[in-house]
Amino acid sequence: MIRRILATAIAILVGVTVLVGGVWPVTPLRELRAILLQWMMVLGAFAFFLAFLNLLRANLARLNRKGRGRFPSLLIVISALGTVILVMWELLWQGSSGVWSQYLVRNFLVPGESALLALTAITLLLSGLRILRVRRDFNSVLFLTVALLLLLKTVPTGGVLRDLATWVERVLALAGMRGLIIGVALGALLSGLRTLFVTRPYIEE
Repeated sequence: MIRRILATAIAILVGVTVLVGGVWPVTPLRELRAILLQWMMVLGAFAFFLAFLNLLRANLARLNRKGRGRFPSLLIVISALGTVILVMWELLWQGSSGVWSQYLVRNFLVPGESALLALTAITLLLSGLRILRVRRDFNSVLFLTVALLLLLKTVPTGGVLRDLATWVERVLALAGMRGLIIGVALGALLSGLRTLFVTRPYIEE
């Protein structure tokens, strides 16, 4: 009983301190909030390490099984271990230059992200065409038009369409992204308050 009360009190105190420290300009409270956030970063790094080990464990277990999916698991294990070994080797013996890490980012991560963005644009275009087959209204036409404009912006040509696509990206799309970020922030705040005061998963059953 005492452990439950203590865990509840600590969780509520830490959550309220971080919440109030972000909106109330008091120096001691801001400093305490910064210390708590640093502790949370340490816990987050440890959680990331556990997630990395879980990724290796799941793919190594898949390698031991017969059937499909072994080759992607092999690539994941090799790339994950190779990246960790390379980064550790740079940190321990090469200082903080990060030449090989930058090489991996420029030649593997950036092209992969570009390919995913291209697939996203094509997926949006195909989704717009499928929406027009099911429902022909103003919103469907607007969705397909915006997807076409953003896809044309990637083509290295000038003209009115490219300028219009740039305006849509810098004004309308940016406004939508800001709205989504505000919604995510409010949702995270409400979820955190609900976790602290309603569900309380940190209490042992």
